[in-house]
Amino acid sequence: MNCSQCGATVPAGAAFCPQCGNALRAGEAHAAASLQPGAMRGNGREVPEEDLWSGRYSPKAMIGPFIGAALLVVLGLVAASFAGPPAWLVVGAAALLIFAYLGLQLFFRRMSVEYRLTTHRLVLHKGILSRKDDRILLVDVDDITVQQGLIERMLNIGTITLNTSDESTKSQGKGVLVMNGIEDVRRVGDVLDEARRTERSRRGLYMMNA
Repeated sequence: MNCSQCGATVPAGAAFCPQCGNALRAGEAHAAASLQPGAMRGNGREVPEEDLWSGRYSPKAMIGPFIGAALLVVLGLVAASFAGPPAWLVVGAAALLIFAYLGLQLFFRRMSVEYRLTTHRLVLHKGILSRKDDRILLVDVDDITVQQGLIERMLNIGTITLNTSDESTKSQGKGVLVMNGIEDVRRVGDVLDEARRTERSRRGLYMMNA
């Protein structure tokens, strides 16, 4: 069926339009729910939007590359000690370029994207000089994956990958959002997943595989 407010296609059993948030008529919601077994209709009540979490790329995520660069510089200095003063200058210039590159990369990753999670959506603030906001409704998030490497587990950081049906995240037909360098990543993943389930249930979209 279609939303009477914006005309968007509304999943069967939904109490609210996932596009504009318009509350469906009681008769429409009841009829839709009867056509979709396994769906649990939400209570339809309006819930104020509240902030649950905010964050951005953590500097801890760059510790590995900085350690690797430092080891390369040490090896270069050892080799330069056998080659004479010109080699020291080459190693010093190379070290300066490497660390400058890593510093700029850290600055860009940290400042280019900021995340804000609310009870209804995940907002991405993008850009350094100019700003762009992408808003992903939590009802459009289909799956959440939390991943950590060995060093990341030691530093309590990691990557969160979201599979979504939101148009702003689609690339080659797939909706994927990758959030790198997130601190306390498992707790953030749990908060995001719980908010997603709560919002889908409230809107009447909670399914057995949600």
